[in-house]
Amino acid sequence: MVITFCNGKGGAGKTTLSILLGCALADAGRRVAFLDRDPQQTATRWIEETKPSIVLAQPDAAYDALIIDTPPHLESAVVHESLAQADKVVLVSSPSPADLWTSQRTVGVIRQHHHRDKAALLFNQVQRHTLLARELGPLAERIGLPALTHQVSRRQCYQHALVLGWKALDSSAREEILQVALEIITF
Repeated sequence: MVITFCNGKGGAGKTTLSILLGCALADAGRRVAFLDRDPQQTATRWIEETKPSIVLAQPDAAYDALIIDTPPHLESAVVHESLAQADKVVLVSSPSPADLWTSQRTVGVIRQHHHRDKAALLFNQVQRHTLLARELGPLAERIGLPALTHQVSRRQCYQHALVLGWKALDSSAREEILQVALEIITF
């Protein structure tokens, strides 16, 4: 299964979430590889330095899941190639109204390659019990993709994972990421 993570802007959390979700799948016994197509190569460096249970993709190797991280440039040929390769597409967005416009443009690019049933919206950095958290349904409708039932809350441990790896997550954070990962592989 090829899962492509995308958004037309930086800072949405694509790289962090794609690696953490890969770690959750690997923790659940899947063979997971990562293809870092973002020129910043943050994911590659993270994998090389923290040695998580996922590996960088090798040509002609077999994996249960291949996760692709894309650059934040919708006009990039790499983004289009990654979307065309995907079995599933995850648009990562914060619930911020400012992210609404970029996410809507990203949906337009996703639709060039996939129907709605192969793509979903993952809300990241959700602050529970806030007005924006209560408005995720209408925000998803305005963005134009069905939202995953599970969201990722704003937690510092997710940022710490860039340095400390998967072990930076406490049990509730790991459970949150695992629930999102399971939903992604089954939608």
